[in-house]
Amino acid sequence: MTILAIDFGGTQVKSALVSEEFALEKSLPTQSSPQTLNQTLDVIDYLVTSVKVALTGIAISVPGTVDTDEGVIYHGGLLRFFHGFRIKDILEAKYHLPVTALNDGKAAALGELAMGHLQGVTNGAALVLGSGLGGGLIINGKLFQGSHFQAAELTFLLPVQMEKVNPSQMRGTTLSAVGFITRVNEVLGNADLKDGREAFKAINARNEAVYPIFEAYCRSLAITILNLQSIFDMEIFVLGGGISAQPVLIEEVNRQFDKVRHEIDFIGKIIKRPKIVACHHHNGANLIGAAYFLKQR
Repeated sequence: MTILAIDFGGTQVKSALVSEEFALEKSLPTQSSPQTLNQTLDVIDYLVTSVKVALTGIAISVPGTVDTDEGVIYHGGLLRFFHGFRIKDILEAKYHLPVTALNDGKAAALGELAMGHLQGVTNGAALVLGSGLGGGLIINGKLFQGSHFQAAELTFLLPVQMEKVNPSQMRGTTLSAVGFITRVNEVLGNADLKDGREAFKAINARNEAVYPIFEAYCRSLAITILNLQSIFDMEIFVLGGGISAQPVLIEEVNRQFDKVRHEIDFIGKIIKRPKIVACHHHNGANLIGAAYFLKQR
C-alpha cells in the first residue's frame, strides 16, 4: 500500500509517499502554496502523475474546517479559495482512487497517534505551530472532531480581557511561528524575514536582542497549554510545525510552563503536569496522519 499524502500549508505544500506501516517512504519536492483553486489542482495533478508507483489512495491535509464525511473543505485558513471545495468527489472522479481530506492540526494528532508520541495514549493533544495555531485532540484513544468538525481550532482563542474583539490578539496570530520568526529577523536586520535557521541561530546563541521575544512567545504558548490542560486533563501535548525540531523551543516551553504553573501556588499543586514534547515526526506528522485517516476510512 502506497498513499500519496499532501499537506497544504499557509506558505508551502509538502508531500510524500507513505507506506502501509505509516513510514515516510519518499518525500517529494516542497512547493510554494497555490493562490487559486486551479493552481491547487495543477499541483495535485503534477504530484499524482509524477509518482512512478501504483497508488492506493490520496490523503489531503489542509487548513480550515473539513467535513470528513462529505469530503468538503470550508474556509481553508489562509487558503480561502478552498471554501466549499468538494475535494473528495472531484479527485476521486479524476483519478479513480480513494481520497480523504482532514484538517491539518487533526492530521498531526493522528500521525502521532499512529506512529509517534501519542501512540498508546488515552488523552493527548497536538499543537501545530505554523502560519496560525493548529490543534488536534485525542480523547479516549480516538480523534475528537467535535459537533461541527471544529474541535481544537486554537487559532481563534481570544484573551479574556478585551474591550473590543481584535483579530491581532487571537492565538493564531500571537502564536504564529511565521509571525514569530518574522519579528526575530526584523530585529536582527536579516533580509529574509522568513529565515527560521538564522532566527534560531541567534536564539541558540542567547542573543540579548531577540531572546526576550522568544521567551515571551514560549510563555504565551505555555499559558495556552495550561489553559487546555485545565479543560482536558491530558497526559501529553506534542508540538508540531517546523520550529518544533528546535530543542531550545521544547526546553523553553517546558521552563515557562513550570514557571507559570508555580506563580500561583495552588495551581501548581492541583493541576497535574502533562508531558510537553516535540512531535516525533515534526513537519511530517500531518502527512502520516492524513494517510492514517485514509486507511481508517
